[in-house]
Amino acid sequence: MFPGIPNLASFRRFADAALAAILLTSTCCAQIVVNPARLRRFPQAFEPKPGEVTLRCEVTPMKPVLDYGFRFQTGYRVLMSMSPFEGKGHTLSVFTRVTPRAEGTAPVHLLSRQSLPEIPKTKQEMTFGGSFLIGEGAYDVNWVLVDERNRVCRKNWHLEVKRSHAERTVTVAMPPNTVWDYSLRGARLQPKPTDDAEAIRLSILINAAPLYQRRTRLHAGDVGTLMSALGSLLEHVPTRGVRLVVFNLEQQRELYRNTDFKLSRIPEVAATMNAIELNTVDYQVLKNRRGHVDLVADMVNQEIQADPQSDVVLVMGPESRFFDRMPAERLLGLSKPAPRFLNLQIIPLMAAPTGLPDVIGSAVARLGGKTVAVHSPGDFAKAIARLEENRR
Repeated sequence: MFPGIPNLASFRRFADAALAAILLTSTCCAQIVVNPARLRRFPQAFEPKPGEVTLRCEVTPMKPVLDYGFRFQTGYRVLMSMSPFEGKGHTLSVFTRVTPRAEGTAPVHLLSRQSLPEIPKTKQEMTFGGSFLIGEGAYDVNWVLVDERNRVCRKNWHLEVKRSHAERTVTVAMPPNTVWDYSLRGARLQPKPTDDAEAIRLSILINAAPLYQRRTRLHAGDVGTLMSALGSLLEHVPTRGVRLVVFNLEQQRELYRNTDFKLSRIPEVAATMNAIELNTVDYQVLKNRRGHVDLVADMVNQEIQADPQSDVVLVMGPESRFFDRMPAERLLGLSKPAPRFLNLQIIPLMAAPTGLPDVIGSAVARLGGKTVAVHSPGDFAKAIARLEENRR
């Protein structure tokens, strides 16, 4: 008998709940743009056929939201019973056709496929989703799920995409009436306006931690926000060299360092973040109660001593959980000329900031830098604009 599980029926309910939790987090479809001519089921899959068997599923469209890459992200969430998929060998294919209503535009087709693990007899439900990027405009969305037995579920909806009043000054980073898949394969840049400001040497230090302090693990949304913010910085700020460092204060260590960082490296940074196990902390880390202070001081001191030295050292990420004051004696004296330090704290609107300087903000303040709270993509756009203005 398992401790804490009094009987077999309880154990089965426990196993069902555990399986549902796994599917909730792992069965999330990666949408990719495809050529419908190369797939047998396109575009016929969108039209009902006589005698077809339907699957019951609840599809909830997601409201388009401007992300930190200054692109509108949208998609869907699906809730359905696991009972039709008992046993092994089940697969789900999701076809999404997004058609801009603007004259002269063509529909874009996206595909995602997911193999399900073996599912026991259960009454539990599973949920999964998919996402894609769109420009401003109006769109019709046709969605269909097909399993390996050709059972289907369909949903159609309409999207209106436009900037809110608070986002009116943000330049959207993709053209109107366009659809892209959501990937980290690198930036798809629009032509940049002429910029006569001098390119800078930039260091970016990313605090790889949950955006909401009560969370105990790094969610996919946290990684996506940090990666889209990183991509935006590199797209909008002309640079002649980028040094990227990713760190985690709970684990008191650097997770990633690249002295010649390029946009094409973003997938490996995301993979590094996704591999973080915040629930597991080494005993030696627990013993070193000031290790997070030492880590921040060491990274900052490396930037001060770096050759070549960066023009700007930008720390970016959520407010940390550590509110120690950085001792002045732990930091090296600034040379002349010295890097300019800036701390961008990404604090979602739903998260309540403490209002107290954390250890990162304390270190930046000791070096004459500023901490700027970023609550939305609009705030982030203003921070980038401020950084660009200071280059001129």
